Amino acid sequence: MAFLIILVTPLLIGTWRVSLLGLAAQGFVLSWMMLEHGFKDDFTFVVQLLDVVVVRTLVAPRMLHGILRSRNMPARNDVIPPNLLSWALAGVLLLFAFRFAQRFHPQDVAASTHLAVATATVLLGFLVLASGNSLFSQMVGFLRVENGIFLFELSSTHHMPPLVQLAVSGVYLGTVLLFGYFLRHQPQVTTGAQEVAP
Repeated sequence: MAFLIILVTPLLIGTWRVSLLGLAAQGFVLSWMMLEHGFKDDFTFVVQLLDVVVVRTLVAPRMLHGILRSRNMPARNDVIPPNLLSWALAGVLLLFAFRFAQRFHPQDVAASTHLAVATATVLLGFLVLASGNSLFSQMVGFLRVENGIFLFELSSTHHMPPLVQLAVSGVYLGTVLLFGYFLRHQPQVTTGAQEVAP
């Protein structure tokens, strides 16, 4: 439920700092959930834990924060349009996620809640991807979907082979670095009499 609150809050508070704080908090809760299941002495688990703790919680939000701050990004940056229709659609997606999960696990409340939050994370990530019109919004939407997929993986009893997990984590890290490159080189929009940088 903490993950769900962290998931919804940045949709209502439209600043890029809250969005990045939300991504870091999602990574923290994912780490907490992994360790709550118990530390496993195998390569796949260690790679997953490093992926969540180092890349998702620390590297990605801090790197994107540093880039946006250095470019004097305006504080306001809504990941979905700030209107009643968008918020109502987000509410409908949340309701659908919980109804969907309850069909799969009608007797197990914990499993149903986990599946509902994972489904909501992916659906709301797609909502951000579909409605966001800025480069940053698209990045946030993609990273939200990735966290939702990871949340699905946490509920699975089948784990990926070590090399596959290493490749998945490497692709995620490479994607985050690519996002940073795009943010650094996008045209800078300024206010006042200054022109847009070429």
